[in-house]
Amino acid sequence: MSSNKFIVPPPRIVNREVVKPLLCGPGPCDYWPSVAEALSKPVLTPICDEFFSVLDEIRAGLQYVFQTRSKLVLAMSGSGHSGMEAVISNLVGRGETLLIASRGIWDQRANIIANRYGIKVETISIPMNVTFSAEQLEPELKRLRPTAMFITHGDSSTGTLQNLQGLGDLCHNSLRFSFRRYGALLLVDTVVTLGAVPFFMDEWGVDGVYTSTQKAFSGPAGITPVAFSARAEEKIKTRKHDPPFYFDIKLLASQWNCYGSTRTYHHTMSPPLFWALRCCLQEIAKETLPASWARHEATTARFHKRLREYSFEFLVPKPEDRLATVTTVVLPKGYDYMEFVKTMRARHNILIFAGLGPTVGKALRIGLMGVNSTIQVADAVAEAMADTLRALKKSSL
Repeated sequence: MSSNKFIVPPPRIVNREVVKPLLCGPGPCDYWPSVAEALSKPVLTPICDEFFSVLDEIRAGLQYVFQTRSKLVLAMSGSGHSGMEAVISNLVGRGETLLIASRGIWDQRANIIANRYGIKVETISIPMNVTFSAEQLEPELKRLRPTAMFITHGDSSTGTLQNLQGLGDLCHNSLRFSFRRYGALLLVDTVVTLGAVPFFMDEWGVDGVYTSTQKAFSGPAGITPVAFSARAEEKIKTRKHDPPFYFDIKLLASQWNCYGSTRTYHHTMSPPLFWALRCCLQEIAKETLPASWARHEATTARFHKRLREYSFEFLVPKPEDRLATVTTVVLPKGYDYMEFVKTMRARHNILIFAGLGPTVGKALRIGLMGVNSTIQVADAVAEAMADTLRALKKSSL
């Protein structure tokens, strides 16, 4: 036995009882029952045939949810930020220009990441509760001739939904000389939208996109789907810079067998997470995207109707700019947002969130997505919010 003396004793880690709330914040969301079961499926090693068969099935599912024929689709081992960092670092190099259309915290995070890579970042900003028009973006694209433009589809910090139709053509066609003959690349965050609202990667000309499984997929965080267009693939092949080893899409595409001729080892993935992602994709395929989009739209319409009946006010003034998965609500003057969240959890065991980034102290954020996007949940949350408002009003008298 070693004669070394231990300076740290064994910790006392005891079993902890947790009363699980109904998760109705902007994420994570509750799991599909089938996903919870999938997390306990057998461990597979990254060099066996079964492992690569699962990856092939995941890639087929991702092509469906992204609506792309691109072969360069896979999932990062990491949270949604790993997808953001992979998309940016693979497609924009040091000294190149990235235009960020900024209206919430995720655009701010993209700015931070890009700056750390020595990318020249330019931003165009608007108020947090509205969205961009093509007329606002085109002058900046023409002036800057960026390598790429980054924009968030649905922003969970503000509750806004950006219309993406036409932006791909704007990026590719307005700048004939910035990136070969293709113009700027269009990079999109779909973390809180994919599977819940319409998204058509190929039709809309999106070049780099990522999402997360803990939102409308109703799965666990920690594995992040990404997809790249043919334009993006050409940029990756011809780039003059190397992204971090862990995020290098060239290497990851080889492990994920994206082109049907490679089965190399890059890193050890989490078997529970890829089983869970596979199951999430099964659930979406079984329901179909149109049915899922319609369910989320109907649930949110019901929820907003009930909120209006209780005289709650929306942060986002235009209905067409409101996100179907996350609703931002403004409380009457004098109410504390964190106190509201804590009181609602204590009285109803429903968890919603206060503001984040630009909405801190300005809004509540309520998420109805994935398995929780139902009329029953919408009614329960609206009624709990009304009761919480009454309880706080009474307690302040």
